Amino acid sequence: MIIILRSDSSLDTAEGKAVMSYLSSKSGITPRTHSITGADRTLSEIYVIGNVAALDQAEIESLPGVEKVVRVSREYRVIGRHTGDVRGSGFSYNGVRFDQQSLHVFAGLCAVDNPTNVETMMKILQEQDQVCTRMGAYKPRTNPYSFQGHGAKCLPWVFELAGKYGIRVIAMEITH
Repeated sequence: MIIILRSDSSLDTAEGKAVMSYLSSKSGITPRTHSITGADRTLSEIYVIGNVAALDQAEIESLPGVEKVVRVSREYRVIGRHTGDVRGSGFSYNGVRFDQQSLHVFAGLCAVDNPTNVETMMKILQEQDQVCTRMGAYKPRTNPYSFQGHGAKCLPWVFELAGKYGIRVIAMEITH
């Protein structure tokens, strides 16, 4: 739950202290304060953590100094699954769907060495109905004599071959 105080109230005024006192008197509740100073006003908020379902929103809204009360429920959570939550979640990016019904293996070359190996990889991915790959354009190694990739100059043929086989690419080039 988020409690927003009126612009003429703050956490230091009698109204703000009364709201904090009210919340502190409730068991299982932890209030945390936050203030943001903007161009025209200072916004004072109280984040209420804990068993907020037991709080009466109308009662809090009636407290002096309170402008608005926003009840934050699980619906607003962006990350994480909850017990009994069977809703599907996912997103599409560049024509590829990422959700519970799909599994994408980003197989690929650690360090791109030549077009022949890239094409072999793309062909195998296509045969296995995979639509994504990762390709390391440059891969620093502990041994400076080990092959480290071609860097950005290999990316044009990586992308050309990916297009030929309908594969989406995550290309990485580490420059430090």
